[in-house]
Amino acid sequence: MFCPICQIPMPRRLRGALSRLLALAVLVALGACDRGDDLLSPSGGDESVAPAQDALATAGEDAAPDFVVASSAQRIVFNSARSGGYDIFKMDPQGYNVVPLTKSAYAGEPAWSHDNTRIAMVRQRLDASNKSHTDVYVINADGSNGHWARSTPFPYDLRYPSWSLDGSRILLTIMQVGKPYLATLTLATGQIKFITSGGTGVQGNYPSYDPTGKKIVFVSPSGTSFQRINTDGTGRVLLASFGKGVSSPRYSPDGGKIAFEMLVGLNIDIYVWNLATKVNTRLTTHAGIDEQATWSPDGSRIAFMSTRTGQPQIWVMSATGMYQTRITKTATAEKDPAWSF
Repeated sequence: MFCPICQIPMPRRLRGALSRLLALAVLVALGACDRGDDLLSPSGGDESVAPAQDALATAGEDAAPDFVVASSAQRIVFNSARSGGYDIFKMDPQGYNVVPLTKSAYAGEPAWSHDNTRIAMVRQRLDASNKSHTDVYVINADGSNGHWARSTPFPYDLRYPSWSLDGSRILLTIMQVGKPYLATLTLATGQIKFITSGGTGVQGNYPSYDPTGKKIVFVSPSGTSFQRINTDGTGRVLLASFGKGVSSPRYSPDGGKIAFEMLVGLNIDIYVWNLATKVNTRLTTHAGIDEQATWSPDGSRIAFMSTRTGQPQIWVMSATGMYQTRITKTATAEKDPAWSF
């Protein structure tokens, strides 16, 4: 069965946080043998890290009053095991008004459409050969009208959905023969189109659009750097190389920063990379795993998953790392947060 906890496609027997760390370590080791990044024209790559001055100023369970105030229209969707299986729920940014959107779906990697009317996710689906793959499933924001994005199943795993600005396409990664390729899925027709550069399919993981919808940021096949490419496959560049495992890059709403997670020893922490200054700022320093960063609509806050209290739970902090506040408080795993636009 598909485990939504793991972001990197792995065999089913490797589960939990330990397998996550091992997967990143393997990815880095493979990257040492594959230096495809060197063929690109870098536009950054300063590996110096400027620790957030206020990153240690956490508020535990209580955040500053002005920090938790948020529009009632904002919602965070997330993956939870509180009902037995992995299902998608939504809540407000304070962790209240929790509403289930799926039932026994074993779903993960939820993503909001930019008009906040639909949510894409991945679920297991049998193909024509009766073999199970992760496929893209779409629901309305209230959980209604659940349906597969394609009428027929795809013969390879589809991962990491990210919506185009107009909601007509979903950007994703196709895992084909053990290699990740960037592609788009057109919802009106179900057509899948690989993104190519120089006539060759572009390999990468965790793709997402920049705020203009014209560029795509993704993690290189080596798992140690960010690359950017235009939606038509032109203008491919190396944004930053870190020499260690990174994942889930997401542009801030103003397009000036990228939040992501990086392997730190045997841990994973959240960083923010400034595109203008090339300065990398570490936001979390706890012994637990902190990952899956997602920006608030105004860019002032970041929601993320943390294992610092044992089970994975959803937390929120300021964009500078202050007021790290737990907003889900269950005895079951809560993961994959995605903030509405």
